[in-house]
Amino acid sequence: MLYETDAGDLIDFATRWADLGDAVASQVSEVVDNPATDEVNPNAIELARQRIGGLNEGIDEAIAEYLAAREARR
Repeated sequence: MLYETDAGDLIDFATRWADLGDAVASQVSEVVDNPATDEVNPNAIELARQRIGGLNEGIDEAIAEYLAAREARR
C-alpha cells in the first residue's frame, strides 16, 4: 500500500505526524485503535485533526467516529 503513495505526500504526512509530538500522536493512535475511547484529551484530537486531517483516510475516519461517540456521550 505504501508503494502506491506519492513520495511527497508520504514525506508531508510523516513530517506533520512527527510535528504532533509524542503525546498527541499516542492519543491519535489510541483513537485509531478504539474510536469509542474516552481516555484521550479532546483538545489533542482536535489539534491532530487540524494538522493532519485530510492526509490519511483511516485516521480521518477514526477521528470522526471518536467525535461522534463523544457527542453521543453528552
